[in-house]
Amino acid sequence: MINISISKSKIDRIKASFDRMSGIRFVLFASIVCSVIAIVYCYMHRYIVIYGDAESHLNIAKRVIDNLTPGFAQLGGIWLPLPHLLMIPFIWSNFLWRTGLAGAFVSGIAYVISSVYIYKTAHLLFKDKLAAIVGALVFMLNPNVLYLQSTPMTELVLICFFVLSIYYFIRFMFGEKQMLSLIISAFFGFCAVLTRYDGWFLVVLEAGIIILYYIPWAHFWQKIRSMKTYIKTVPWQSIQGSVIVFATLAFFGIFLWLGWGWLILGDPLYFTHSEFSAASQQQAWMARGQLPGYHNLWMSFLYYFVTAMSNAGVFMFFTAIVGVVIYMGAKENKYRLYVLLLLASPFIFNVITLFLGQSVIFIPHLTPLNWDHSLFNVRYGVMTVPLVAIAFAYLFYKSKYGGKLVLLGLFVMQFALYGVGYSQVISFEDGIKGLSSQEATIPDAQYWFNDHYDYGYVLMDDFARTISITRSPVKMQNMIYIGNKPYWEESLKEPEKYARWIIMQRDDTVWKRVWEDPEIQGRLYKYFNKVYTSDKILIFRRIDQ
Repeated sequence: MINISISKSKIDRIKASFDRMSGIRFVLFASIVCSVIAIVYCYMHRYIVIYGDAESHLNIAKRVIDNLTPGFAQLGGIWLPLPHLLMIPFIWSNFLWRTGLAGAFVSGIAYVISSVYIYKTAHLLFKDKLAAIVGALVFMLNPNVLYLQSTPMTELVLICFFVLSIYYFIRFMFGEKQMLSLIISAFFGFCAVLTRYDGWFLVVLEAGIIILYYIPWAHFWQKIRSMKTYIKTVPWQSIQGSVIVFATLAFFGIFLWLGWGWLILGDPLYFTHSEFSAASQQQAWMARGQLPGYHNLWMSFLYYFVTAMSNAGVFMFFTAIVGVVIYMGAKENKYRLYVLLLLASPFIFNVITLFLGQSVIFIPHLTPLNWDHSLFNVRYGVMTVPLVAIAFAYLFYKSKYGGKLVLLGLFVMQFALYGVGYSQVISFEDGIKGLSSQEATIPDAQYWFNDHYDYGYVLMDDFARTISITRSPVKMQNMIYIGNKPYWEESLKEPEKYARWIIMQRDDTVWKRVWEDPEIQGRLYKYFNKVYTSDKILIFRRIDQ
C-alpha cells in the first residue's frame, strides 16, 4: 500500500503561491495551452470534422462568401446564424474550411473565454482564488469539452455566451454597477439567442428572475394576509424598467430570427416545422417508437441526467451534486437559488425538449439494445459542465484540508477512469461511431468520386450528405444544392442545364425528383451516363459533346 501525505504547512504554501499569482492570467495561459494542444492533436488525427453537423456548419459559413449564389441568405433558417458568422474571417481559406480549422478556431476562442469567466464567476461567488482556479480546471480539463472545442460544433460557442451572460447577471444581482452589468448580460444573452435555441430559454429565465429579484421576500408569509398592503411594497417601476432594459436587447435576437425566417423563407416559424427542423426529424423516431422521452417526464430527466453525468465524469458529477446541495443551504448568499437556476438552465431546457419531442438522445446506458442506434446527441450533456465546475469549486472552498485532498484525489481518479477506458469520452465516441458520425459512414462512392471528378457543376442534395464536400476536390462554387436559386429548381426539371455531375442517394430530393420521375429520368439518360452504382448511391456524368 502506498501512503501519500501532504502536511498542512505545504498546503498553506501552495495556497499562498496561488494567492500571489493572478488567477485570471493563470487560467488564460493554461486554457490557451490546452486549447492549442487539443486542436493540434485532433488535426493530426483528423478528428475535427468527424461529426456530420461539423461539416454542415463549415459549409454554411463557406456559402455566405464562396458559392454559386453567395450572400447572407445562405445562412438558411434552421441553425441559428452567429456561429457561422463568427467563422467567416477564417472560412476564406480553403485549407481552413476543408480541415475544419476555421470552426475549431472559433470554438477554441470560445473555450478560452469560457474558462476565464468560469474562474471569474466562481471567484465572484466565493471570493476564493484557489477554489476558483480548481473550478476552472474542472471545466478546462474535461475531455469532452476539450474535444468539442476542437471542432466546428456550436456547443462551446453557446457555453461562452451562456457563462458571460450569467456572470454579468450575477454582478447585477450583487449590486455591482447594476445597470451596466444588466445591459452587458443582455448583450451576451442576445448572442446566446443567435447561437442555439438553448439561449432562448436562458434569456426568458433571466427576465423572470429580474422580477423575482425585486420582490421583497422578507417576512412574505407574515404579510401575505394583507395582500393589498404587500403589493404596494413591490417596486413595480424598478421591475418594469429593468425588465425592459434587459428584454429589449436580449429578446431582440429572437425577433431578428423570426423576421429573418419571414423575409427569406416566407415563414417566421420555419425552424419549428419545416422538413429540416428538429421536430420534423423526430417524427421518424416517434413512428418507430424510439422517442423515449416523449411525454414521459421521468425518462426525459433520466436520459439527460445520464448524458450530463457521462459528459462531466461520474466522480465530478456526483461530487458537484453534493456541492449544489450544500450551496442551497448557504444562507449567507440570498441569491443562491437564482444562481443555481441560471447555471442549471441547460439541464432544465434539455429535459423539456426531450419531453416535448423536440429533441432525442440515445445513450448506451439506457437505450434498448434492439433499437436502431444507441449513441446520438450525447454532446448536449456538455452544457452542464460549467455548473459542475462551479459546484465542485464551491465544495472545494467549503472543505477543510483533508476534504480538499479528497476532492483533488477524486479529480485525479476521474482522469484515471478515462485513461483505463472505464469512462468513455462520450461526445468523442458519438462523433467516431454514433449516429451523428460522418467518419463511420463514408461510402465507397466518396472515394470513387474523388478519383474521377474532373470539372464542372455537381447537383446533389446536400441535406442527405450523400458524400462530403470538404473531403472532395469540388469547389464550393461548383455545387448546386437547395439554397442555389434558381439553379436548383431548374436542374430538377432539366438536369442537363447546368450540371456535369449528378449524385443522388435513395430517397433524397434528387432521387425523388429526377430518378423516380419517368420523364425527367428520360432526360437524364439522354444527356448523362451512369458511371457509379451501389445499393443506395448513383452517380451520373454528362456525356461529352
